[in-house]
Amino acid sequence: MTSAQCCVDETCYTCRYWHEKSEWAANGDRVIDPSGIMDGAPVARVDGQHFILKPYDQTGDRQWLGFRGCEITFRFSDGREVVSNDVWSQGEIPARFRERLPDNAVIVSQPQEPTP
Repeated sequence: MTSAQCCVDETCYTCRYWHEKSEWAANGDRVIDPSGIMDGAPVARVDGQHFILKPYDQTGDRQWLGFRGCEITFRFSDGREVVSNDVWSQGEIPARFRERLPDNAVIVSQPQEPTP
């Protein structure tokens, strides 16, 4: 079966991956993670890109943080702002999933390297 055929019934890896993100959207834009590592973390979708915003990390070990510990502020459609220095990207949302995963936030401050 080709990937094009697979996507007709949305059973390929890519479709399963984005179905998971759709479940998070239905969960109030919060990650569902049975391992508990990222469970409940906010999810932001900006300009067709998908992000997980982990809690602000004070450890100072930037090499293990998303976007190398750069601080990013997101403003959600409901008006709340979330600042994180541990943002993880899941990539560009495929066109066929954009209706299910519409943008829900904007970035109000561009990534900034933390001061030493």
